[in-house]
Amino acid sequence: MDVIGNNIANVNTPGFKRSRAAFHEVLSQLQLGGGRIAGGSGVNPSYVGRGVHVGAIDQDWGQGAFQTTNRPTDLSLSGDGFFLASNGAQNMLTRVGNFTFNNAGRLVTTAGLNVQGWAIDASGNIDMSQLRDVEVDFLAQGASSPKFTENLDLVGNLSADAAVGESITISSPIYDEQGTAFNVVVEFTKSATDNQWDYEVRYDGAAAPPPFATVTGTVDFDVDGTLISPATVGLTWDATYVASAAPITIDFADITQYSGSTTATVSDQDGYTAGRFVDYSIDVNGIVSLNFSNGQQEQVFQLALGNVYNPNGLLQLGENLYSISAASGDLLLGRPGAEFETSVVAGTLEMSNVDLATEFTDMIVSQRGYQASARMVTTSDELLQEIVQLKR
Repeated sequence: MDVIGNNIANVNTPGFKRSRAAFHEVLSQLQLGGGRIAGGSGVNPSYVGRGVHVGAIDQDWGQGAFQTTNRPTDLSLSGDGFFLASNGAQNMLTRVGNFTFNNAGRLVTTAGLNVQGWAIDASGNIDMSQLRDVEVDFLAQGASSPKFTENLDLVGNLSADAAVGESITISSPIYDEQGTAFNVVVEFTKSATDNQWDYEVRYDGAAAPPPFATVTGTVDFDVDGTLISPATVGLTWDATYVASAAPITIDFADITQYSGSTTATVSDQDGYTAGRFVDYSIDVNGIVSLNFSNGQQEQVFQLALGNVYNPNGLLQLGENLYSISAASGDLLLGRPGAEFETSVVAGTLEMSNVDLATEFTDMIVSQRGYQASARMVTTSDELLQEIVQLKR
């Protein structure tokens, strides 16, 4: 009844895992020993049981339902494993992800413990040599500096049904070293030669000198509509805008010539202007990213997960925290989506896996069992009284 009562009390506790009591029989008292009688027949031994005792109180580690909170620091684990939280001297495990950032920018639990993870450097490499406190620099400027355009990719179709002289114009911004935007225009014109288009890449603006020189040429397609040449077209930044006079590569490789509509467009270009820090996000792999107003992201941390071979051997510390023990086995560390087949669901909390219908059913069964046992005591007492009366 204590176990059931505790389960019911925590029906709304995030991350709580229900417990169950398992009973063992007490060693019985031998009434008649086993043996053989004349003729070789066997006699079974006879025992009188002495009741039961608590054998174990196990936890059910089944997945709880997710409750949407829309708070970016509320995290749930879909799968096995635990978040890691540290008090500076010891790493503890928890399934409860109602985290928040403290005044130092560190991700902490409601008890103020630091959530643990691995740092990610500017090149995107994860340093798994040591666990660190997950933190966000809200004044970060690392990814907000501009980047000049080096690649511009085109995709889509140039209609094979187009008339000679018909043209299509595609435009896209490109950026110099200071993040200044310039408009580049790519114009395709249907040539009199079969399966051939003339192209012109030019600057559309009044800046002097222009950021690059105009480039012209022809695009050839095979009879099946696939591109023959050129796969790429090269432009060169004027040194006034990009000191290294770096090239700009325009990729034509994904342009086709099929019958139907003309759909050619710019799919991507890798330059961007300067930006400022906007917010942060945590993805399904537990990667904490800084988001900037120029559309760029900077990955700074990945959350660490822990697990043990025997979760029922963990020591309960209260506040939904656990620590390893000799019974649980050593702590196993890993990343969500990599070493662990577990994903992080941001904006949700894992709720208790207690089912009230089950708990009330168990409570009734326990109550009836206790009442029956109490009736047995009463009946045994009445029988003893009868024995005493017989003697009198």
